[in-house]
Amino acid sequence: MPLLAVDLTRESRGHTHFIRCCVVLIAFSILFSATQGKDIKVGGNAGWAHTASYTDLEAVVGDRLVFEWDGDSQNVVALRKRNCALTGVELATSAGSPAYVSLNYTGTYFFSSSLAGHCPSGQLFAVSVTPINETAGDVTKDQQEQRNNDFQDLIRNGSGYCDAPVQDAADSGLLTAHCYSPPMQLKPGQVEDALYFLPNPFPENKLVGVTKQTLAIVDDTNRSVPLSELYLHHLFGPSDLVTGEGAEFRGYHDAPPLPHPYYTVVNGSHFTSEMSRMVNIHVINTLGVAPGQVQKCIECWCSDERHRLKGENGGGGCCSSALCPSAEPSSTVNTYHLQFSVTYRLLDPSQPVLPVVSYMLDGANGTIEYDIVKQSGQDISTLSLSGPLDARCPQSSSFGLLRCLGHQHIGGRCMRLINQDTGELLCESCPSYGKADRNVPGDEEGYLVKMSEAVRETPLHIQPGTNVTIESDYDASVDHFGVMALLFLDLVDFDESCPGPVTASTGKRCPACQVNHLKVAIHHS
Repeated sequence: MPLLAVDLTRESRGHTHFIRCCVVLIAFSILFSATQGKDIKVGGNAGWAHTASYTDLEAVVGDRLVFEWDGDSQNVVALRKRNCALTGVELATSAGSPAYVSLNYTGTYFFSSSLAGHCPSGQLFAVSVTPINETAGDVTKDQQEQRNNDFQDLIRNGSGYCDAPVQDAADSGLLTAHCYSPPMQLKPGQVEDALYFLPNPFPENKLVGVTKQTLAIVDDTNRSVPLSELYLHHLFGPSDLVTGEGAEFRGYHDAPPLPHPYYTVVNGSHFTSEMSRMVNIHVINTLGVAPGQVQKCIECWCSDERHRLKGENGGGGCCSSALCPSAEPSSTVNTYHLQFSVTYRLLDPSQPVLPVVSYMLDGANGTIEYDIVKQSGQDISTLSLSGPLDARCPQSSSFGLLRCLGHQHIGGRCMRLINQDTGELLCESCPSYGKADRNVPGDEEGYLVKMSEAVRETPLHIQPGTNVTIESDYDASVDHFGVMALLFLDLVDFDESCPGPVTASTGKRCPACQVNHLKVAIHHS
């Protein structure tokens, strides 16, 4: 499928989710085989042109979109979402007019033109594809039961266990609990993207102050497992239980704890129910996978029509064992555990405590994942996203930035958070790559093994509504698909009730689902 050479320096309007905690990154889709449908002419008599206006369409599986235009200067591209960020877009059809796009799968798909100025002028629309005999709000009992079963199939049994907390040798008030997830059992070449219930590391009915969290992947013998054997694509869950991370998870074992009096304050009783401890763990067993296939395997390159129509070249939705053929015996089953450790202090109500709030920024415009497409003669691809830092939860008084940590995939170069109003660099987080043998845990050659932390001795005060820009640099000399650009912030004096005024720049306030209007730009250098 040919890739388009497009102007990647334009800015366009888009949306992003500013997510305070963590997101479970699993999409559930039901595939239906295509049947004979109808042709839907896009734009009606006006056809496919940047001078026309377009409304969203509805279709059923088996229908076909028809694009017609005059002359040769036109095309049709598939986008990840409703915006005009055109990095990594693919032709939805390589034919001239009339061009046809078959709708063989359920879902919502976005189409535009990559020609300069066409998308911003309104040549953009969505089509919602539903199963035959099923429209929105008209789901049969059998279909709903099937969807519930699909969800249940992703949940793994068990909740793991925690060892008894251990006192710190230098500070008897600090306790560390070492905990283990339920077993993750994978064959060589197998992909596991599932939901697990973790054990509760905190004492019930006690208020504790968390100062540090670390992660490891171990096998049944407690051996530390290298990324070249089991690759941690991502981990997402409650931020005061585990830190949302990926392959860089071992890089923070030597990081200093939060200084007193700063704590992530947790009530142990909040994690008594299983659902409160549910996390998404995405791991890939690459034992026996040929070196030349490993990148496609762990970046989850897409190869099917359904994802191509969504403008996706790679990412979690395309992860499949078919991408990871292994030379190891298929009868082999390896058992692994996520080991997570939490250091905390029992809090005395009389103690002065400054609570720390976890706040996550997604530089990928709310899609979490995006693609870096190789650009001839270009070394670095920079994605940037701008908007108010407190857009998702408007504040009425200043708050403090204590620490920030980036999350990138292989190919990442650096992430930055910049005060757009003053140009001040608020924080920077850059990756380190392993240099030892690829089987040495924590220093695997070629793997991203750490992201630097930006920690301030005293919080940097930020005013409500301060405009910031997130920048994420990636290597553009080769393709990198399904990458991420996340920033995890530790904030103090941040009011989670979101008391600030709702303005045009922050949009409608919704603590669980707010979407904000921001500007996006992607360029190569």
